[in-house]
Amino acid sequence: MAAAKAKVQNKRASARQSVSLIVAKAEDMRQRQVLLYEQGKDPEERDYHTSAHTQDFAALVKSQNSRLGSDGLQCKDGAAGIEIAEVPDLTLVSGKNKITPPKKENIWVRLLRQIFTGIFNVLLWGTVCVEGVLIYTGNSDDIVTPIILASVVIAAGLLQWWTELQAESLMDALSGMQATAAVPTVRRNKTERQDLMLDAEDLLPGDIIFLKSGDRIPADVRILWCTDGMEVDNAALTGESIPEPRIPAAAEKDSPPTQAKNLAFYGTTVMKGNATAMVFFTGDRTFLGKIAASIKSARSKSTLEIQIEHFVHRIAIVAVCVGLASLIANLLDPKPHSMGYIISNAAGALFAQVPEGLIPTVTISLMIASEKMSGRNVLVRKLDAVETLGCVSVVCSDKTGTLTAGDMTLRDMVHFKDEGSMSTATDFSNTFPDDRKTLPSKMLRGGVRNNATVISGPGKYVGSPTEVALMKVRNNATVISGPGKYVGSPTEVALMKAGVKAWGQGKVKDVMDNVTLYEIPFDSANKYMFVAEPYHAGGQLFSLKGAPERVIKFCDYAYVGTGEEASIKPMTQAMRDVIDAEQKNLMKQAKRVLGIAERRENLPQDFDWDKCTNDHAKDKFLPGMVFIGLFGIQDPPKPGVKQAVEACHAASVNVIMITGDHPDTGVAIAKEISIIPNREDLPNYTVITDKELHDKVPSGETFEDDGSEEALRLEAFWKEVVVHARVLARVTPIHK
Repeated sequence: MAAAKAKVQNKRASARQSVSLIVAKAEDMRQRQVLLYEQGKDPEERDYHTSAHTQDFAALVKSQNSRLGSDGLQCKDGAAGIEIAEVPDLTLVSGKNKITPPKKENIWVRLLRQIFTGIFNVLLWGTVCVEGVLIYTGNSDDIVTPIILASVVIAAGLLQWWTELQAESLMDALSGMQATAAVPTVRRNKTERQDLMLDAEDLLPGDIIFLKSGDRIPADVRILWCTDGMEVDNAALTGESIPEPRIPAAAEKDSPPTQAKNLAFYGTTVMKGNATAMVFFTGDRTFLGKIAASIKSARSKSTLEIQIEHFVHRIAIVAVCVGLASLIANLLDPKPHSMGYIISNAAGALFAQVPEGLIPTVTISLMIASEKMSGRNVLVRKLDAVETLGCVSVVCSDKTGTLTAGDMTLRDMVHFKDEGSMSTATDFSNTFPDDRKTLPSKMLRGGVRNNATVISGPGKYVGSPTEVALMKVRNNATVISGPGKYVGSPTEVALMKAGVKAWGQGKVKDVMDNVTLYEIPFDSANKYMFVAEPYHAGGQLFSLKGAPERVIKFCDYAYVGTGEEASIKPMTQAMRDVIDAEQKNLMKQAKRVLGIAERRENLPQDFDWDKCTNDHAKDKFLPGMVFIGLFGIQDPPKPGVKQAVEACHAASVNVIMITGDHPDTGVAIAKEISIIPNREDLPNYTVITDKELHDKVPSGETFEDDGSEEALRLEAFWKEVVVHARVLARVTPIHK
């Protein structure tokens, strides 16, 4: 007996110990997550906070009980990543790597709510019930009225329910198209390396993953290692139209994570390069998850809902009063009446006050408006949102892809007209790839030839926006491999598209297919790219393209007036000042600027290019360049946007641009499309930046109006912003 009792006690003790170990392990894993947040910040806070971008590689990886490979940060060799034995416990603590969708109301519950709830519907159904009771008791033989009344209410509810259900189904279908491919991941089984292809949902904090050009980033990650010049497209999150470079180095301690160059966020895309990265946030903890959580708040009532509700309340009061008055009058009538007559008379008096045609009329009107909006590519999820458009006095719009085309385009080619001034070409249709005399032709050919873009399909350009604008030509990193699809950095694709538009794809391919003797690819350290090719008249032609300040450093001469050798002039300091002023002018217009230069060389035909190194090329080939000009590349406004903004202003509707771009970029575009006047002295509060918004947004859904000094400060700020603000720049998606 005693032995059995002891055995039971031992089992209980063992169970308690196991539970304690599980709790301790779970708490340990939660503490790992806490280490990823900024000190003193609440992980449940709506704003996005992390310290992952400021931590040293070793400390960050160790804090998540992960491990680097035997080859260091690349993790291509040796046991690396999290321990496989910890995966089940980590999954319990962190959950699946997916954003929790908002709760959806059951479609049948929604139908019943739209048919039977609301004061107006209650009145109508009350009347139907009274009429039904009178018919049942034999006090009335009017069965048409309650049937018509019930049919009207049910039809109105069904129409609204069906329209909203269709819009919701379409939204779900669009969401389903955003599936993420399997992710190359490395984990360790004690001392053994395990290379896996995991679904994005199965990723956990501490996982080490491998990214390549074109990949959609499956979680918030810290870059451990990347190829030089790696770029990520953050347009969906920040509004930046130009892909942003990524580097592994730790950021400064107090720098905001959204601007860190060593982080990549869930839902963005790798545009160029390869990387090894460590997952630090998944699911709802990601930047995208925080944004999703911030827009799940309860929807405020529309103006139409408020007005109809106010009207219905009045009608209800009047109807009930009239019904009661009729009931009392019949009861007090000296002539006796049957109870059925009295109730029928009172119900008729009440029913006569209710405009039963109101609900179906409003519903059908909104449905017609919704159909018209769908013809303009606008999806209306809630019918009453259509009416809200008629009450608009302020329109807040994103910039990239909404006000602008979302496509980097070559807009200017600037070259010396004479030694003291420069000329700008904006029409490239009169340029020719074989024209060596006019400077715009020489510039565009150089931009296409020195280019790393690839054309690989119909009408799509992929690459650096600036290059896309030009190949939209040969000092370009864009590739042509099929009709109209360009793969490369958007900058290069911009140049390539310009060439294709001006000359046709055939002539561009002829330029691109010219033999490349030697090239130096673009990298973030040099900020230029170089290509050597045979020259048609003998010898070689060297072409240099990149950041203007890097290109000009190698230029001892410049073409002035024409592209002929006779027009080459020595580069003077005054000419350098003119170039610098023109560069600043283009940048002030929110344009990305590239410089281009070339020079002739006569190396022997048997010169061994294979033995040439980048250092040799930099010392021997780059000095003595002849400056040709500057490219101005920009994401231009969409056609019709300026006219739409001016139409809004004419209707006394203010338009506000909200963008993640630099303030100068936002202001330049805003001036071009008439959001703000084209002048230098803008009133205070016209342009608001993230630094000004940082401590002036509510931590909850609304501002606290408690009369405190802080509340009064915020009230004063936002009163000015509401009246004067026209551009909000560098704002985060959560601010939006």
